[in-house]
Amino acid sequence: MAVLPLKLLDTSGEPTDQSAQHEARLARLTDEIAVDLTGTGLYSAAVLPAEHLRRNCPAGQAACLLQAARDRGAHLIFVGVVHKSSTLILQFWARLVDVRTGRDVLTRDLNFRGDTDEAWQRAEAFLVAQIRDAAAAPP
Repeated sequence: MAVLPLKLLDTSGEPTDQSAQHEARLARLTDEIAVDLTGTGLYSAAVLPAEHLRRNCPAGQAACLLQAARDRGAHLIFVGVVHKSSTLILQFWARLVDVRTGRDVLTRDLNFRGDTDEAWQRAEAFLVAQIRDAAAAPP
């Protein structure tokens, strides 16, 4: 599985610039997702480096991202976006996509409270458990 670097959509309108904290959280969350999904024993996940994607898929088009994952030998790609809609409310949209068909294999939309390291870590752990449980469930 290829894990795309997570993105942040911040529409909270907060006056304080939190871009450095958010960039650090996004990088940490991306790495933790790859490590923890691999730790389930169900996947072998690796982060697609942001620099590689900026160079080879500068427009971020889906076809290019899917090809980048296929080039790395992945069968699935993890796509995630964190949306900060207010000071305390965040959403985490996550998709596992089949790199051959471009179709969603699994989707999860989570809400979590708190723009802190701990809140983001709890959301990541919950998401990984959701993915693990869905993958292990009988069809």
